[in-house]
Amino acid sequence: MTGDIIIRPATSEDFDVVRDLYHRSVKSNQKGFIQDLTFHGCIIEKMQHWREAGGDLLVAVTDGGVAGFGGLAPQEKARAELCKLHVDSRWQRRGIGRLLVTGLICHAWKAGFSEIELHVTATQAAAIALYRLLGFRETGRNLFTASVLGELVSFDTIYMSFPIIGDNSLISAAASSSV
Repeated sequence: MTGDIIIRPATSEDFDVVRDLYHRSVKSNQKGFIQDLTFHGCIIEKMQHWREAGGDLLVAVTDGGVAGFGGLAPQEKARAELCKLHVDSRWQRRGIGRLLVTGLICHAWKAGFSEIELHVTATQAAAIALYRLLGFRETGRNLFTASVLGELVSFDTIYMSFPIIGDNSLISAAASSSV
């Protein structure tokens, strides 16, 4: 079900809800994310940096509230990273993640990026299936290890890529939508 869902850039009115959803989402997947929120940084500050460089943070709004969000973080050489994709558990499995990813791909295309890359922990089966369905291809797999609060943590991480080309049917569909 994807009716009555609006995908749009986040506004200052969304910030408290986005922060809360982000914190709840990270905490609910202890095997998929580093749990120290200071490690991740402030999502609103990240969004402001992304916007300055041509990226964005999109939100999915339904029933008057934010049901999910996703970011597009510009990288070097006309690449952008799809990141911070989170859907409120009450709204999962309703097509919101797909709408957000499609909106982010469309934004990347309009902004002139040539490729979108992402990384996702192997524990996130639903996200991996969505990315594959939308045309992302696995480019590598690695054990991501970081020191968090003095302790080493590791995550089996899958790296994926999506080339942005003009005749891509997903981009054509997204560009013709209201996203």
